[in-house]
Amino acid sequence: MTDKILPDPVSQEQEYYELLGEFTCACDRLVDQGLSYLVVILCHELYRFLYPVEPYASFKQTEPVNFAVAHIRKLSRAAVEFAQAVTPYKSELEQVSQGQWHLEPSERSTSDLYSELWKEFDDHTLVEESYQLLTCRLPKSIIDECIVGKTVLDMGCGSGRYSIALAKAGAKQVVGVDVQAKSFKAASDWCQRKCLPVEFQEAHVLSLPFENESFDFVFCNGVIHHSESIEQGIRELKRVLKKSGRAFLYLYAAGGIFWKTRESLRTVFRRIPLSYTKAVLYLMGMPQNRFIFCDTWYVPVETWTTTEQLKDMLDRAGLSYVKVIGRGAFDLDGALEWEIPGARAMWGDGEHRYILARR
Repeated sequence: MTDKILPDPVSQEQEYYELLGEFTCACDRLVDQGLSYLVVILCHELYRFLYPVEPYASFKQTEPVNFAVAHIRKLSRAAVEFAQAVTPYKSELEQVSQGQWHLEPSERSTSDLYSELWKEFDDHTLVEESYQLLTCRLPKSIIDECIVGKTVLDMGCGSGRYSIALAKAGAKQVVGVDVQAKSFKAASDWCQRKCLPVEFQEAHVLSLPFENESFDFVFCNGVIHHSESIEQGIRELKRVLKKSGRAFLYLYAAGGIFWKTRESLRTVFRRIPLSYTKAVLYLMGMPQNRFIFCDTWYVPVETWTTTEQLKDMLDRAGLSYVKVIGRGAFDLDGALEWEIPGARAMWGDGEHRYILARR
């Protein structure tokens, strides 16, 4: 019996990128024809299966690059066939979508985008799901020793749902900051009703309004890669962290099919209004907590870093770091730990999750 010969992930990765170019061109043609709703459906179908799992389809990656190539080939073919087979009605919304539509590349417009998406969060997503994610992704020892009974900064709190989770985890006081109050209004109202020890205020993560060494624990989850300077954000994190304190930092990594696809699809969605895309996804029945996937297509400011680049920045800032592997189903760094063929080609460096301390 001969061993199974697996496809070469490197050559398949290059094939995927060629097909990605064909797919985006096909999507552009659909927009030209007034078929933007089909673009939303096809791009959603492509991107949801680039994650390690797709629970709504009982799907788990085993040969990710091989699957991605076959999948995008089918979707590209479908895009061409739709363009030939479907004759759309003309509508005002489609006329709008055929123009250039995009958010200005600024942190405030990024906040505007996320504020709009967070409107879709129900109480379960805002409160219960965030607590489950926090306790899944942070080691219990960190929660017990660094959060319970401590003063905590949620640095770039966004919707405020992790501020709630940190308070539920036992923090004595949580301060959540974000560039616009409208982002955390629902969470602020919820905390006031429930008398949680959480305070929210407007502030910029690159220039925090706090004294040096103000917090026992700083939680910075998916924020400063949407700012003008990851390095300045890291310096601010260190400045407000007590000498004996700890911090959690999560950033997007770089490399691989997943992140390249994320970048490429934005060129298509520059022509489709966010409100239109949300309406199509709603009619498709996409669950509320997945509307945040729209950031894949619309976020105007985003920087990816390799592991080496991030470690260099942490070293220059005088921070020690310990890698934390995500244990959630969608966590890319956790998927890399499976050591399945082609994982690196699929997800690059995955995601960065580190526990930090001052040196």
